Amino acid sequence: MAKSVVPEFTSWTGWDVRGGKNADPDAAGEFERGASKYPNAETRYELLAVAGRGFRPPGFLVSIDLDRKDDLGLLADVEHLGLRQAWSTLYRQIAETKPAHEKPFAIYLLGVNPPPDISPHDLNVFNDFYTRVHLVEVAERRRALRAVRYELVEETRPPYLGAPRFLAAYEVDEASASQRRHVGPAYSSGPDVWQRHTTPWRLWYRRLGA
Repeated sequence: MAKSVVPEFTSWTGWDVRGGKNADPDAAGEFERGASKYPNAETRYELLAVAGRGFRPPGFLVSIDLDRKDDLGLLADVEHLGLRQAWSTLYRQIAETKPAHEKPFAIYLLGVNPPPDISPHDLNVFNDFYTRVHLVEVAERRRALRAVRYELVEETRPPYLGAPRFLAAYEVDEASASQRRHVGPAYSSGPDVWQRHTTPWRLWYRRLGA
């Protein structure tokens, strides 16, 4: 059986509906209808909920897997009529709980920052706990189909307050997406360096074209 090929990079781009004189009342509908045109090239999402305050994420999200960092240049001129690009980032996949076997109904997108000025040794401790323990625990409690960890490579168009250094996407079915509060035992506290992390993004996005 052939081994599945895992893309090294993923582009995450946020989009919002244009307002003012350039507003298109059907922009959101057209964006959703277009999701089924490129099922293997990109994935489109619509914002479901924000778990937190002080941050207004874009209403729509597009993720595109890339084999090479240089391929990001091919996306520079991509436009969606009636929408404006809010931000554009490039992340490198660094871990997954299992290979992808089915498309999710939604994703729970968490941005995580380690403590500032973290040492290389502490970063190794941080990443080891995050990948081997926390990523698995959250995936289990959220009943996720799988979870993927990413590390920031580039901010082509920086989000408000900047992009988090690490990103985790928990892929869930419709039933799990409807239960957005944590259920179950407390997560493992982890080492001191993990306890000092921050989580600027807690975002729920529904996959379009499902």
